[in-house]
Amino acid sequence: MEIIEDPAPPPTETSEMSENGGGSIPPEVPEAPEAPEVPEVPEVPEASVVPNPASFSVPPAAEDEEGELPVDFERLWKAAHDNPQDFTSWTDLLQYCEQESHITASRRALVAFLVRYPLCYGYWKKFADLERRAGYNGKAEEVCVQGLQSIPLSVDLWIHYINLLLGTLDMNLPESPRRIRSVFEDAVAAAGLDFHSDRLWDLYVEWEKEQGDMRAATAVLDRVLMVPTQLYNTHYDKFKTHLNSHTPKELLSPEEYEELRALCRQSQKAERAEQAQEEEEERPPGEEEPATPEGTDTELMQKIREQVLVRRDKVYQQNEGEVRKRWHFEDSVSRVFSVCRSLPSRVSYRVFLCCAAQYVQYLEPQSLEEARAVYKRACEIHLTHKHTIHMQWATFEERHGDLAEARRVLEALEKRLPGLAVVRLRRAGLERRAGRLDESEALLRQAVAESKEKPSLHAFYSIKLARLLLKLGKNPGKARGVLQEALEISPDNGKVHMNLLELEAAGDPRPSAEAVQECVTRALAAPLSPRTKILFSQRGLQYAEDYGNSIQSVLSIYEEHQKLLKELGGKKRGAENGDNEDPEKLSKDDDGSAVAMPPQVPPNMPHVPITTPPPPVMGSDMSTQAGYGGYSSWYQVQDRNHHTLCQLCHQTFQKIQETLL
Repeated sequence: MEIIEDPAPPPTETSEMSENGGGSIPPEVPEAPEAPEVPEVPEVPEASVVPNPASFSVPPAAEDEEGELPVDFERLWKAAHDNPQDFTSWTDLLQYCEQESHITASRRALVAFLVRYPLCYGYWKKFADLERRAGYNGKAEEVCVQGLQSIPLSVDLWIHYINLLLGTLDMNLPESPRRIRSVFEDAVAAAGLDFHSDRLWDLYVEWEKEQGDMRAATAVLDRVLMVPTQLYNTHYDKFKTHLNSHTPKELLSPEEYEELRALCRQSQKAERAEQAQEEEEERPPGEEEPATPEGTDTELMQKIREQVLVRRDKVYQQNEGEVRKRWHFEDSVSRVFSVCRSLPSRVSYRVFLCCAAQYVQYLEPQSLEEARAVYKRACEIHLTHKHTIHMQWATFEERHGDLAEARRVLEALEKRLPGLAVVRLRRAGLERRAGRLDESEALLRQAVAESKEKPSLHAFYSIKLARLLLKLGKNPGKARGVLQEALEISPDNGKVHMNLLELEAAGDPRPSAEAVQECVTRALAAPLSPRTKILFSQRGLQYAEDYGNSIQSVLSIYEEHQKLLKELGGKKRGAENGDNEDPEKLSKDDDGSAVAMPPQVPPNMPHVPITTPPPPVMGSDMSTQAGYGGYSSWYQVQDRNHHTLCQLCHQTFQKIQETLL
C-alpha cells in the first residue's frame, strides 16, 4: 500500500488521504485449476447493491472476441497458476495483457486473478474500465457490483461505481436520479463511517446540489457532521458556506425552519420591547412615542442562520471529541498497512489475525452481528486456510448459543483442511458439550477408522475415544476394545499400553488383578524401551502390593521385577545417559506415540513405588542384598533417610504418572 504522509491530529485542518491503487494483503487461497469455471453474474439490482462476500462471482470471459491469444500469454498464465501465491507472477500477467490491449486475454487474466485476490480493488476498477472502453457498460456495472460485494468498505471503488453510473445513465429519465441516490445511500451505509470516507460524502453533497435539491444537500451535510472522519472540520466549513449562500427556507426542513422562525421573531419582539423601554425613559416629557419598526427580513434570516449554527456547533464539538479518540488508532492503522506490504506473507497473515482478534474483542460487547461479520470476512476471504481464526469463530458462536453455526464453521474448516486432528477434536468436543455423546463418539470412531494407515494418529484418536467411552459413556468394555484394537496396530505405543493398564487398574481390584497383570505382561513383551518396561513392571508390582490376595503372588511378581531390573538395568542406564532413547519421542505431547519420562531423574535412584525397597545396585554382590521379605529391617537401618527417600520417590512417581497419563 502506498505510504502517504499522515496529517496532523485535530483540530488542525488535514489533507485528504486516498486508498492504494491496487495493493492489498492478498488472502491465502489454495491452488486453482488452470481454467476456473466462473458462475454467471445476476443482473445489477435496480435500486441497491447488497454487499455479500459469500455470493462472490465475477463476469465470465465473453466469447465475442475470436482469434489467437498474445504470444507470451500461455507462458505467463502457466507461471501464475503453477505458483498462485506469487503475487508478482499475476501482476506480470496482467501488465502484459494490458500492454497487448487484448480484451479476451485481459478478461481471462482478471477473472482468475480476482478469484484469488478479491481485495485488490484497483484491479476491479481496471476490469470495469476495460469493459466500458470496449462499449460494454452493463458488464462494467456488473464488475463494480461484484467488487463491492467483496470489499464494501472501499471508498474509491464506490466512487468509481457512482461515476460510472453518472457517465452511462440517461439523467433525463426520472428513474436515473432515484437510482443514483439509492447507490449513494448504499455507499454511505457500507463505507460512510470509514475514517477516510470524506470524498464520498463530498461527492454526495455536490450531486444533490447539482440536482437543485438544497434541502437534500443540507440533510447530507447534517449527517456527515456527526461522523468522525479525517476531514471533519472541512465539512463544518462547507456547511457554513452552504448556509450563507442560500436562504434558510431553501435549506432547512419545513419543521425546523418554522420552529427557528418563531423563536427568532419572539427574540426580536423581546429586543424591541426592551429597546422601547429604554427610549421611553430617555424621552423628554410630552413627546409622542414613535412607531416601533417590525424589523427587516434580512435581520430575521440572519438570526435564523445564527440559531442554525448554534445547534450545529454542539454537534460539531461532540464529533471533534470522537475524532480525538480515534485519531491515534487510525494513525496507527495507517502505519501498519504501510509496513505490511514489505513483510513476508506469513507475517502479514499473523498481523491480520492479531488485528482481527482485537477488533472482535472490541466489537463483541457492542454488537454481536458486527463481531460476527469480522469473523466471516476474515475466514471466508482473508484467512481461508488458517485454522486458528476459524476455531475462534466457532468458539464465538458456541459461546453465544448458536451451535448450528459453530457446527457449520467447523465442518467447513475440516472439508477445507482434511485430516487436521485439532479440528476433529473440536467438533467432538462441541457435540459432547451439547449433550450429544452419540455424535461425539461417532466423530471419534470415524477418525479412528480413517487413520489406520497412520499408527501414531490412530493411537491418538483411540485414546481419546476410549476416554470418552470410559469417563462419560461408563462403558469400560467398549473402551477396552478400542485400546486393544489400537495395540494390534501400534504394539510399540507406550501410551496405549499405559491407558489400557490404567483402565484395568481403575476397576474392582478382585476381578481386575489378572487383567492388570496381563497388561503388564503384554507391555513387557512389546517392543518398548527398557526404561518404559521397568516402569510397567513397577506399576504391576505396586498394584500387587496394594490389592494382591496372597503374599506368594506378591513375592512372585517382585522376583520377576528383580530379574527385569538385572536384565535391563544396563540398557536402562544407557537410556538415562541418552544413548538408547530418542529425545524427540520423550518430548512428545500427551497421547503421542512415545512414553515421555520426567525431565530429571535423581542419580542412582531407581523408579520404584514408595512401598518397594530399592533394587540391588548393578555390579554389587547380590548375596548381600536383602530379599523382598527383608525390607522392614532395611527401613529400620535407613530410618534417618526414610522420610526424604519416600518423599522423593513419591514425587518422582507422580511426575511419571502425569507424563504418561
